[in-house]
Amino acid sequence: MKKDIETYEDVLHLITKFYDRLLVDEQISHFFIELDLEKHIPHVADFWAFVLIDQAGYANNMMTAHSKLELKASDFERWLALFHESINELFEGEKATLAIERSKLIAWTMKSKL
Repeated sequence: MKKDIETYEDVLHLITKFYDRLLVDEQISHFFIELDLEKHIPHVADFWAFVLIDQAGYANNMMTAHSKLELKASDFERWLALFHESINELFEGEKATLAIERSKLIAWTMKSKL
């Protein structure tokens, strides 16, 4: 049995695994290959730690950063698939389920606003 997402280190592990997938994905890697991942991954992990384990400290507006991208509905679907694969490979439990549910809501919100 896999463990649930419990700590910041768990979240960071999930996000690192997720970005490993993103960077080699033929459909959406172009959105990520020029990012400074040493800076970007901790920001993403901070966001998800805020969402999943109530860790304080995330104060950025993710919509502002993503509004500059020309994202299509199929990009969101691929993002979700890769995120869910990463979660399911590493974790199971209440927080893992919450991560899947929240990611669907975030993707829907971003599609609606962008």
